[in-house]
Amino acid sequence: MFYIFLIVFVGLILYLEFRPFKKISIVENDIEEGNFQFPEDIFKYNVIAHIHTQFSFDSLGKPSDIKKAMEENGIDFVFVTDHDNDDYRFFEDEKVFAGVEKNTPEGRLLLLGNSLPVISHPNNFEFEHYRWKGEFKKDYLYELINIKDGIVWNKMLSVICLIKNVLILPFTRNLLHKWNALIPLEKWIRLYYARAKGLKIIGGLDLHIKVVYQEHTHGLLIPSYRQGFKWLVNQVYSKVAIKSKQQIIEALKKGNMHISLKQKYGDFWAEYEGNIYLLGDKIPVNSVLACSFPCKKTIKILKHENKPVVITRKDSFSYTVREKGFYHFEVYEFDFRIGNLYFGFRPVAITNLFEVDNV
Repeated sequence: MFYIFLIVFVGLILYLEFRPFKKISIVENDIEEGNFQFPEDIFKYNVIAHIHTQFSFDSLGKPSDIKKAMEENGIDFVFVTDHDNDDYRFFEDEKVFAGVEKNTPEGRLLLLGNSLPVISHPNNFEFEHYRWKGEFKKDYLYELINIKDGIVWNKMLSVICLIKNVLILPFTRNLLHKWNALIPLEKWIRLYYARAKGLKIIGGLDLHIKVVYQEHTHGLLIPSYRQGFKWLVNQVYSKVAIKSKQQIIEALKKGNMHISLKQKYGDFWAEYEGNIYLLGDKIPVNSVLACSFPCKKTIKILKHENKPVVITRKDSFSYTVREKGFYHFEVYEFDFRIGNLYFGFRPVAITNLFEVDNV
C-alpha cells in the first residue's frame, strides 16, 4: 500500500510539474528562415503598468522601492495605478507616473498617467465590479494579461501548484516556479477576439506589496517590486527617442509593443518596400512579418484572425501576408517534447495586432 501511495504521489507531482500538455504540429509553409536583425534605428523601452503603492489601501510599497526595482531590472518607465487616488503624483518624475484604478458603472478601469484608459481585469468574472459591462471603445487599451487574474482564473489549481512548488523547493529554490503555466493565454485571446478585436493590448502586473520588514532603505517586501518586475514587461518600440510621459503614452496608445513574461525577449516587426512598421500599425497586403526570438525550447506561432498560419521552433523567420485581417505572434516555452506532444507548454510573449489592409 505504501508503494502504491508513493507511486501515485510522485505521479501527481510529475503531472503538475509538466502540465499543461499540448499536442501541436509544426506549420512552416511559405516561411523564410534566416538570422533576421531588428532594425538598428528602432528604440526599445521596458514598461511596467498597473502596480500599487502605499497610497492604495491594500499595498505598502514606497517610491524608493520602485526606483530600486527599476535599476535592477532595466525598466525604463512605470505607471502607478493606486486605488481611487493619484497621490503618487507628489513623487512623480520623468520615469514613474501617477495614475488611478477605479470602479465605474461600466466596470474596472485604469487611467495610465491619468489620461490613457485601460479596461482592467477583462478576464476576471469572479467579481461583479470587475466584469466589463460597457463598450470596448477603440481609444481604450485592453489588459489582456493581468497576473492576479491568472491565479484567480482557477483558484484550486493555483493552490495545488503552490503546494507542489513548496514540495520541490529544495530543487528549484523558487516558490513561484513556472507561475506562467497558470495563465490560460489561449482562452484569454479567444475572449479578446470575440469581444474586443482591434483594441490595443497591454499587460498589467496588478502588484500589491502585502508585507514589509524595514530596517534600512530597501527592506524585505513580499511580494517585491524587484521580483515582480521580472514577471511581466511591456516592451515598447519607437522610431524616435522617448523622453516624456506623453511620448510613452502615445506609443502605448498606438499599440507599438508586445507583452513579455519572465524577462524573455524577442523582436517582431514588418517591412514593405523598404519601410519599417511597428506592432500595432496598419500595414499593406504583401508586407513581410518578421520574428526574431532566439530562446531555446520555444515555439513561435503567427496567427491570422486567431488561426495559426505558422508554427515553428526556428529562432527567426519571416512570412509574407497575402490576406487582409489581423495578425499577431505568440511565443510559448516548453520543458521537453515527445514527437508532437509538448510538456510544460506555457506562454512567454504575445504581441499587439498588425492590421493588414490596402493602405
